[in-house]
Amino acid sequence: MSDDNRPNPDRILERIKKEEEKKERGHFRVFFGMSPGVGKTYAMLKAAVEQVSQGADLVVGVVETHGRRETEELLSGLKIVPLKQTRYRETVLQEMDLDAILQMRPQIVLVDELAHTNAPGSRHPKRYQDVIELLDAGINVYSTLNVQHLESRADLVQQITGVRVQERIPDSVLDMANQMELIDITAQGLLKRMREGKVYQGDRAVCAEENFFREPHLMALRELALRYTAERVDQDLQDQMIVQQIPGPWQTQERLLVAVSHSPFAGRLIRATRRMAYSLEAPWLAVHVDTGDKLSADDQSVLARHLSLARELGAEVLSIRSSSLAEALHQISHERNVTQIVMGRPQRRWWDLFQGQGSLLDQLVRKSSAVDVHIIRQEEQISRWSWRSWRVPGFDAAGTAYWNSFWFVMAITFLSRLLLPWIGYRAVGFVFLIAMMFVGLVTTQGPILFSAVLSALIWNYFFIPPVMTFAINAPEDFMMCLAYFLVALLSGVLAARIRARDRDLEGRERRTRALYELVREYSLALSPFDICLATSQSLEKLLRGKVKIVLTETSGGLSRRPFNEAKLDDKDFALASWSFENGKTAGWRTETLSESRCMSLPLKAVDQTAGVLLFYPKEKWVLNLDQQNFLENVCAQAGMALDRMRLQKKSEQMKVLEASESLHQALLNSVSHELRTPLTAIIGSASAALDEKVSENKPVRDQLALDIMDSSLRLNQVVENLLDMSRVNSGALRLKKDWIDLEDLLNTLPGKMGRLAAHHKIVVLSSGSCLVQVDEKIFEHVLFNLVSNALRYAPPGSQVTLQLDRDEENKVRLHVLDQGPGIPASYLKQIFEAFFRVPGSSTGGVGLGLAIVKSLVEAHGGRVYANNRTDQSGADFVVEIPYEKPPLELEE
Repeated sequence: MSDDNRPNPDRILERIKKEEEKKERGHFRVFFGMSPGVGKTYAMLKAAVEQVSQGADLVVGVVETHGRRETEELLSGLKIVPLKQTRYRETVLQEMDLDAILQMRPQIVLVDELAHTNAPGSRHPKRYQDVIELLDAGINVYSTLNVQHLESRADLVQQITGVRVQERIPDSVLDMANQMELIDITAQGLLKRMREGKVYQGDRAVCAEENFFREPHLMALRELALRYTAERVDQDLQDQMIVQQIPGPWQTQERLLVAVSHSPFAGRLIRATRRMAYSLEAPWLAVHVDTGDKLSADDQSVLARHLSLARELGAEVLSIRSSSLAEALHQISHERNVTQIVMGRPQRRWWDLFQGQGSLLDQLVRKSSAVDVHIIRQEEQISRWSWRSWRVPGFDAAGTAYWNSFWFVMAITFLSRLLLPWIGYRAVGFVFLIAMMFVGLVTTQGPILFSAVLSALIWNYFFIPPVMTFAINAPEDFMMCLAYFLVALLSGVLAARIRARDRDLEGRERRTRALYELVREYSLALSPFDICLATSQSLEKLLRGKVKIVLTETSGGLSRRPFNEAKLDDKDFALASWSFENGKTAGWRTETLSESRCMSLPLKAVDQTAGVLLFYPKEKWVLNLDQQNFLENVCAQAGMALDRMRLQKKSEQMKVLEASESLHQALLNSVSHELRTPLTAIIGSASAALDEKVSENKPVRDQLALDIMDSSLRLNQVVENLLDMSRVNSGALRLKKDWIDLEDLLNTLPGKMGRLAAHHKIVVLSSGSCLVQVDEKIFEHVLFNLVSNALRYAPPGSQVTLQLDRDEENKVRLHVLDQGPGIPASYLKQIFEAFFRVPGSSTGGVGLGLAIVKSLVEAHGGRVYANNRTDQSGADFVVEIPYEKPPLELEE
């Protein structure tokens, strides 16, 4: 295969990841049809009976038979989970018992009518959300769906049948299906079944046949179902071609963009773009451009619903701030390599034509000549949207703003009356004009309009001749008064607009600064508590609400106790648990558990969810788009910071494990060598002693016995060192202090060294008796290790000196001096580390003796260190222990 035809590794990886994600969930099998009555439920039950015959653990979550005898016969042999009863407005409704199924954890569950709307009070408002939770739990699901319930086909179905379908599901839910089967039947065959009473019965069948079930309608719906299935098959085929690297023709990558607003027609544009993107197998963007217009609560709710629809349909949602819609769309198209823009039919506004800009379509074509623009038709109807562009200035300012503006205008009037004899009435108009500009800098459009009208009337009534009347005799005075009013109004409005833009920039800068400070605090955080504290303080400072954060426990579940609260109530914890398990936002102002008093946002990391943030808003407050984006960005940053701290802690643990493994390996190597050497000598000497010729030779026999004794002593010392190190590390070492004479202990030590000191001379130098309070056995072991170390490195025939003295600082010092080669200066501190041996030193020893000495001396409150002798060659090991005056009776 040539380089030009080589498949893109990124796309192969993307497809493989997509397949892996499906494998991690349960198997999703959908029986798809053009309308009710085609046999989807019957086909699903036949497949279920076949699975049960093969030994599968299958239960029925919910199946609607609609009184069809054949369907009921198939259902009778299956295990059915009882439906859960919910009371709503004095009516008992039955829904699938999701909790019971999750507790049973069957292999397969049947869930009919995927687009069904659950009863109020259920965990999820839609049944497809129940199915997603089942799939995430690893349970295989069989379900049914009609083409008219797909979100991207809803507009076409309404256009064909005249019926607006209310129950719809996002196309992304069907994209999760591992297997989709088309249950097809001709329109004539379906109508025949209808007349036979196999779809609906009685008056309902007659009504359906006269409205929805018309032959042209059914033929069109069948075509929609076939086309969608064909697109799905083509998509699956291309996936297989990519994964298996099958060569073939590839089209240029397309990227679509749709502008989203609070228009009631935006939903139709989003669904149309989703259909086009799916057909082209292209990514698509949903862009909202905030032009600075203040939206009402209803408009913000509509906009949020449209953006949520775009996310559910698989779009990448962006939000930017710009005063020019065309310029913003052109910029995004250029930055993101957009090839096609989808928009509705633009309205022609007279001020656009007056400015010479043309409509939005004209501006886009002119600015983005390399991008195709698609115009989606829409119904010509007069609605509240048609006059939205004629917004009157807002009068939502406080009453004090109008009151202050009134007295400010009165003050300017009084000042102008005083200056009138010197400047004239025409100059008074400029004084009022300057005052209006000042009003525009400090207040909003409502008080500005009020001040402009009031100042114009006052100037006319009190200053323009004839005074004390509203009549104007001179034409130039009339034109000047009219021009003043317009200039005052426009200058005030422009000043207010500049102030509004400054406020927006200030708010954006404040949020950006808050994010910057958060990132800095995250980098300096020492614990998850620091991250949670910084997050809650930042959000509570910028948003009107309270924040609670719950993190994951070491077991992997969600903690019941927030970091800044005593506990969560059951409802809030259930909301947080659902958001944690599903990785989605839920609660207040969302479509999942929307009646909750708080919003639950998962703190997502790279490969897991680190916790959940609960945001409690103040009453009657709505998050705007910028604030919601800020909240989501903070949650994303907090999740990454928590995950980074988890990975850092894990990395430190790995380093400790690596060091422990290295230490363990060094111990095994040293101990195995140190045990093998004396054991080999013992075995060899014992074997030789069994020889009859050797046993008759007394000098040889005695030498073998001495060799066995030396090796046994060496082996015993290794075992004692290992036991001592184990006791020190485990904390099991307990000192039994008693008063002993250290001089007596030193004098008895040479005799206890035995054959280890056979080739050396041990000399004890002491100024007299020295009573100290130590553990005699342990301290004797300290001295034994120090002397053994000195004997090992000192040449045969040399002298090892034990010198004892007490200084004026009430410290007892014991020196162990040898006549060996000494210790390199760079290793004087390292020699007391476990398993450390000076490079080039003679073999023998595990490297634990001096480390044990250091631990035992420090347990007595003393210290040990080493120097090189200054009078001759050799090392000087010094042990210092505190000196306490012994009781009088001991001294006597």
